Amino acid sequence: MKVVRFVLALVVALGLVFSTSLATAAGGGGGGDFGGGSGGSGQSASRSPERVAKRYYQAGLRHKAKAWKLEEKAAKEEDAEDREALLAKARKSYEKAIGAQSAAMKALPSSYEAANELGYALRKTGQYEKAIASYNRALELNDVYFPAVEYRAEAYLATGQLEKAKHSYMTLFRNDRKLADQLMTAMDDWVEKQPPGDATKSFAEWVKERQALADVGDDLSQNNTHRW
Repeated sequence: MKVVRFVLALVVALGLVFSTSLATAAGGGGGGDFGGGSGGSGQSASRSPERVAKRYYQAGLRHKAKAWKLEEKAAKEEDAEDREALLAKARKSYEKAIGAQSAAMKALPSSYEAANELGYALRKTGQYEKAIASYNRALELNDVYFPAVEYRAEAYLATGQLEKAKHSYMTLFRNDRKLADQLMTAMDDWVEKQPPGDATKSFAEWVKERQALADVGDDLSQNNTHRW
């Protein structure tokens, strides 16, 4: 009987030890999953395509903003050498923006905003065909993302694709008047910088006609508003 009791006591003791070990292991694992595990899930979330893309996208916007400031400073600089140095720095910022937005697109290929910003940075570095392709991609992803329509139209101007630029303006005029006005300003600036020629003359006349029609539309809209 003593032997039986001893064996039973030993079995119970071993069972308690085994149960305690399991509980400790589970508790340690649970703590790891809760802290490290929640850190792990948080880490997974932070590495999700959306978050990775967002970080790269925002970094690209910061590079773009820096380039804008450098361009503004260059425009006010009277010394030609200093002005060129500032523009060179702006270009480097745009190149960094290209890298950031390319990474955003790689992380999340469905990001039409990143595609649009990539196109902008490419255009500002003179890579017009690549810029147009990137704008096209943005509009494939979201065909009513009108900022891409405006940016692409400016690339059309730079490459002499004037009919496409006109079509873009009409699209914006019907859907986003603010962006249409922005494009009209770009068109006006483009005309002023071009040498005389039949194509330029014809386009300049079209620009003036559209400006006049837009002004008439604004006047009519204001008059109707006053009537109310």
